[in-house]
Amino acid sequence: MSRKGSLLALRDRDPAPTPASAEPEGRAAAPIASSSPVAPSRQGKKAMTGYFSPEMSFSMHMTARKHGMSLQDAMAEAFNDWLRKMGESPVGK
Repeated sequence: MSRKGSLLALRDRDPAPTPASAEPEGRAAAPIASSSPVAPSRQGKKAMTGYFSPEMSFSMHMTARKHGMSLQDAMAEAFNDWLRKMGESPVGK
């Protein structure tokens, strides 16, 4: 049975070359692309978060499900109702 090396054995090794040092001089490195693309349903949208009691969270999830809605759709409807109440124009989802 072979024995696995320890992490201490790695400390004396030379570090791997960084991608920037592998580039020829005078050439800029290409920008790094995101490892996971944005889902189509999230494109052009911005997250809004809040912290609520467990009871509020449960009630919102259950009521949205009961009415065949996603929580996001229920929240958008509530936000639009609040905007109307404040004299602002609703903006949709």
